[in-house]
Formats: sequence, structure tokens, C-alpha cells
Amino acid sequence: MSSETVVFKVGNSLAVRLVGNCRLALGTRVRERREGNTIVIEPVANAWSPAFLASAGAWNQPIERPGRDEPARDPFA
Repeated sequence: MSSETVVFKVGNSLAVRLVGNCRLALGTRVRERREGNTIVIEPVANAWSPAFLASAGAWNQPIERPGRDEPARDPFA
């Protein structure tokens, strides 16, 4: 579905009214970005994706860590 709306001013900000199937719940946090001449508004995810959660804890081998007695590595060397 495609619809048209008009940009209007609210205080010192510009706003658009989202209509039809583009509506978001009040208080939804969104991210905006420009892709060429297109402005994209997308909701910010409030939770980790199911794919990420499924991978959490999947590594079942010990992870080697440097000992306290070892000198710190110089990241600029």
C-alpha cells in the first residue's frame, strides 16, 4: 500500500503523519537514515534476535585468557 502525506513542523522539528499499514505504536523508538533520496524510518529492536539468542552459549570449549603474570601486549607494537 502506498499513500502520500505532508511534512509539517512541530516546535523546531519536522514531522510526518504515518497512516495505514505504516502506523507504529505510540512511544515506539525509531531510527532514521537517508539512502540517496529515500528517508528510511525503522523501529529500533528492543530485544535480541532469535538467531543471536540461539547462538549464545554455543561455544562449549574453554577460552584461553592471558595470565596475570604475563606482560600486557602493546597494541601499538
